[in-house]
Amino acid sequence: MISRREVTEPQGLFHPCRAYSYAAIAFMLHSIEELEGLAAWVAARNLPVVITAPQLSQAITWLAIAVLGILIVGRTVTNRPVQIIVAGVVGALLANVVSHVGLSLATWTYMPGTGTALALVLPACLWLYRHMALADPARLVAAGIGVLAMAPVTWVALALAA
Repeated sequence: MISRREVTEPQGLFHPCRAYSYAAIAFMLHSIEELEGLAAWVAARNLPVVITAPQLSQAITWLAIAVLGILIVGRTVTNRPVQIIVAGVVGALLANVVSHVGLSLATWTYMPGTGTALALVLPACLWLYRHMALADPARLVAAGIGVLAMAPVTWVALALAA
């Protein structure tokens, strides 16, 4: 006999539906690390980018809110269009991990966000990518578009914050 509990809610910490929540939590913690030190890191590099700490904080905050919202909706709404958007976000988050590592290596300094990107965002997003309610090739194409869209979306967020 199947109990009501077994029918109504997936159980266990590692159930695939939890991947959406874990990715959201990982990105939230990553954004907090960026908020704590990214503005100072950018200022210390003398980059040809003119952006103030409040503008950078505003851009990080709004991007984090958007990503969290998409991942939360993606956990509960499993239709194809929503899952395509989630796959795009996952691709962008994976590209963000690569950008943190690349910029840390290029400058030979620790870019704030690199630790949480590697320790939290990378495994959470890979797990979500593998278990999301969308099959390949749509998942792969959407994630690839997300990878390509990461930089332009970031620049738009920074421009809107300015």
